[in-house]
Amino acid sequence: MGYKIGGRRFNFLVDLGSARADFPGGCAESLFRSGRKLLTLPENTKICVGHDYPAQGSDGQDTPLPFMLVQQDREKNKHLKDGMTVEQFVTQRQKRDATLAEPKLIRQSLQMNIRAGRLPKLAGTGHRMLLIPLKLGNVAW
Repeated sequence: MGYKIGGRRFNFLVDLGSARADFPGGCAESLFRSGRKLLTLPENTKICVGHDYPAQGSDGQDTPLPFMLVQQDREKNKHLKDGMTVEQFVTQRQKRDATLAEPKLIRQSLQMNIRAGRLPKLAGTGHRMLLIPLKLGNVAW
């Protein structure tokens, strides 16, 4: 997902590629099509980012970058650059996503996001509760 405000777009940096597609409701093919749609904007449109991890950057940068131009994304984005097919992207994205752990606060985040940031209703205890499922395998109680 991205936002366009004036001549700027807010999204991810090219050395990171693209967002994960393995979260609830995620679809690698839809992500590819959305990403490529963003790259049809004028070449000088600034794509501003919410995340940058420069220590992992392949270009040797050591400080976060605030934006890239659409032209730079089309040339360098490791997942969405010109010439990448939807099939290549889906294979690459699914392979990468399969190696990633679930983010630590994903369950809490989803519960807040689904309510657009509104807190849960008060429980019988007078507290607002977020639910966290336990994955216990074959453990019996």
